[in-house]
Amino acid sequence: MKRVLLVLAVGAALVATVGARSATVTGFSGKVEYRLASGWEAVRIGLEIPLNATISTGFGASATLEVAGSTIEVAQLTRLTLEELVDDGSTVSTEVFVPVGRVRASVTTPADRSSDFRVRTAQSTAAVRGTEFETNGWRIFVREGSVEFQNELGQSRVIRSSQISRTRLGGPTDPLEEDNNEANVGDREGPEDFRGRRGPSGYITVRWGW
Repeated sequence: MKRVLLVLAVGAALVATVGARSATVTGFSGKVEYRLASGWEAVRIGLEIPLNATISTGFGASATLEVAGSTIEVAQLTRLTLEELVDDGSTVSTEVFVPVGRVRASVTTPADRSSDFRVRTAQSTAAVRGTEFETNGWRIFVREGSVEFQNELGQSRVIRSSQISRTRLGGPTDPLEEDNNEANVGDREGPEDFRGRRGPSGYITVRWGW
């Protein structure tokens, strides 16, 4: 009987340690909604977004999420689904799926744990080895640290601080091939999504041949 009670106690401790975390809305502007089984609802500051919920931002809208100390900024016209939010006591694992739109991630590794942080899109996967990057799925800009950038065929390349790469069937491009110095901040369709921030944007149009 004592042995059974001990097993149950250990099992309860593991459940408490290995669990799904939630993302917290720390800021937003414009029309931002999240979807659960019951349908779409408006977000609010302090709202906890559970696993498998989807965030959607409207035109001119944006949202900021905090996950285990890391920050994800969601640009306008973006959908983001929280696919994995787990802390097993040694590693904090976070994976988000962005089928459309753009995000900026600033990743903080907890002092007593390692961090496995991934942004997955229909075209690529960005796995963080550093701290901060921006991506729209097919193009990435690393602001600080390094990121493993992988296309849908599994071809990958490590992109380091201040480098740009884009995904293609032949694998992510060599940052040395990208004309970083002549990159046009912002995208072709409109102004920079993350306003009021210094430094280059990850959402760029490369001007070739300058």
